[in-house]
Amino acid sequence: MLIFNSRIDKMKKLYIIIISTALAGCSGFLDREPLDEISTNSFYTTPEEAELAALSMYSAIQAINWRGKSWQIEEIPSDNTTTGGNDPNFSPIDNFTTSPDNPAVLEYWTEHFRLITLANQILTHVPSITMDLEQKENILGEARFLRAYSYFDLVRIFGGVPIVDEVPTIESDLNVSRATENEVYDFVINDLQDAVDWLPESRPSSENGRVTSHAARAILAKVFVTIGRYDDSMDLCREVISSGQFALEEDFANNWLRDKSDNNKESIWQIQYVGCGPGNTGNALQAFFAPWGQAITGNADGWGSQIPTAPSIDNPTTTIIDVYSNDDLRKYHTIMTPGESYPMINADQGGYTYPATGASRGQSNIKKYVIGGGPDVCFMSTPQNQHAIRYADVLLTLVEASCRRNGDISVTPDVIDAFNAVRERAGLEPVGNVDIDMLFLERRAEFAFENHRWFDLLRTGNVKTIMQLHGKQFQDHSVLFPIPASEIDINSNLTQNPGY
Repeated sequence: MLIFNSRIDKMKKLYIIIISTALAGCSGFLDREPLDEISTNSFYTTPEEAELAALSMYSAIQAINWRGKSWQIEEIPSDNTTTGGNDPNFSPIDNFTTSPDNPAVLEYWTEHFRLITLANQILTHVPSITMDLEQKENILGEARFLRAYSYFDLVRIFGGVPIVDEVPTIESDLNVSRATENEVYDFVINDLQDAVDWLPESRPSSENGRVTSHAARAILAKVFVTIGRYDDSMDLCREVISSGQFALEEDFANNWLRDKSDNNKESIWQIQYVGCGPGNTGNALQAFFAPWGQAITGNADGWGSQIPTAPSIDNPTTTIIDVYSNDDLRKYHTIMTPGESYPMINADQGGYTYPATGASRGQSNIKKYVIGGGPDVCFMSTPQNQHAIRYADVLLTLVEASCRRNGDISVTPDVIDAFNAVRERAGLEPVGNVDIDMLFLERRAEFAFENHRWFDLLRTGNVKTIMQLHGKQFQDHSVLFPIPASEIDINSNLTQNPGY
């Protein structure tokens, strides 16, 4: 069945499409087309339907169980955050005692494979539609990009996973074995290279949120730096930089102020949201990040589900609070600290001041994505877009790749310029050279609570040492999460990761 609903607000086009596949192979009356539904066989026939199907893929990423909760998997295990309370779902993730039946792990797996399924529908059915070739390639490029984006997350979290590249039928063997990590990375690279070739370099504002070839280059650069192809990563970063389409916002705050952050010049790709819209079209992060008991939104939001690591509850000198110097302008817009005033939160009510004694057990809370209430803010739903790829990430990926290829240090002029651009915006002094430790420290300060830190830690190669310094009981097998138990139950060829 296909259901869709569209709404335009602030030049954002959001379509929610749920597609389920009608499997062939039955006989008799079961072969008849449903009279009240649209099957895949009758839907993928026109360019307009191909466009709607393309838009449906973004609904998977918008969903609360993906971008709204992916911090549970990608940030909580890191040294940036800890749990605000004792939630049975993600407290074990924080403590590296995650079990294969953890609901948060299953949600992460399920939502990523949901997007893979939607992408495969397009890659299967759209090629046969009679339509403009450029339009068709753009749509197929979106499907390739988003499928690769899903698999890039999955391989870093679970290791080798099943590669599903077609729409299953009733004749298909659904017991797909796990591919190796190298095979998954090869699959991701192939998809992203096609996406670079097929996607447009830019889009009109009416298509904000739909990916471009530069978004594909940025993700592919991250893939290459992850697997050690540093020259290839640097080449892609330089292509994005030299395009001239993006730039750092002059003020770091512009990435977090509700009237300046959406689709700004630093945005290479953002997840689009509409506050108070239909289900899963609003940004839920404020609900999870805002401090508990402060009634910031005037609603039930503000759970402080994850909070910054701080010396009062974690090992001093290892926490995210310790990362920021007094001169670092990013701290104010990243972390709420005792007695600090935020006039941009609930401005019509005189702003908000964080309690002098704090509002969490660590006496601090996350500021990013906390914008307060308003007529377009509802329960678990704000209109603020979520950053997926910022230009700052491309600049620092260039620096990382350059350091790695040159013995963990770089003095290359354009690399130093890229590093200093990020530092100087933060109010920090420029440097004449950069090493890998400086790079990861800068990334930690720049991208705190944006779902980068766990992946960054994995790339350091020292994650066990870092997490033990942070006071966590990290074991060798903890670099990967367990495969969800329910998935193993239904797939006899799916094996569990060691240690679980």
